Amino acid sequence: MLNHRCMGAGEALVLVHGFLGGGGYWGPVAAHFAERFQVVLVDLPGFAGSAALPVPETVTGFGAALIELLDQLGIERCTLLGHSMGGMIAQQVALDAPSRITRLILYGAACQAGLTERFETIEETMARIEAEGIEATADRVVATWFVDGEKSSAYDACRAAGVGISAASAIAAMTTMRRWSVRERLGEIGAPTLVIGGDGDRSIASHHFLDLWRGIPDCRLAVVPGCAHAAHLEKPDLFISLLGDFLATDP
Repeated sequence: MLNHRCMGAGEALVLVHGFLGGGGYWGPVAAHFAERFQVVLVDLPGFAGSAALPVPETVTGFGAALIELLDQLGIERCTLLGHSMGGMIAQQVALDAPSRITRLILYGAACQAGLTERFETIEETMARIEAEGIEATADRVVATWFVDGEKSSAYDACRAAGVGISAASAIAAMTTMRRWSVRERLGEIGAPTLVIGGDGDRSIASHHFLDLWRGIPDCRLAVVPGCAHAAHLEKPDLFISLLGDFLATDP
């Protein structure tokens, strides 16, 4: 079973982290919504508390691991929120198992892995993991998620949430992700969807948010000003307000 934590009760809200992340970085978001929802914080296979599990060879495999966890928890339907790489997995789940998703939130995400405007290419990150090690690479990458870099008050907690992944698992995950795209299938996503992103995101350029918004039939878009890739930690009150407004709608 994937490492996870459940908080609260009610309709299920499943939070899926991104590359080099972990379920622990949802802090203020999880605590707030646990007052109204059963919040499930997931560590993806190969990451954080699930580091001992093998990394799936496909994004569909990541999604299948997530669905298996929902089955084990007795959750038939949920609102699914995916951040970054987790947003890619969330899109795949919405396509592969649409009956399981009541609402979809794609945060700091894109519909394909060819991110030419990323602060460095996927291949460069993989090479630096091999040359410098996973810890030094994670320190550097996580700093890019914040406008203030490692000086951000949330940096240490965010970095700690992702501890556990090995260099081999990180490279395997990036290898899996760089082959993925659902650009031509966005119109098949039927769940009401919210796209959220920071206007200063260095991992996912803002035009990718627009692509999702334009391509998914029932979709809202919110761009958070003055934030990079971790808007939920840089401006948690604003992020929670945007998410709460969306979750108040009847799916």
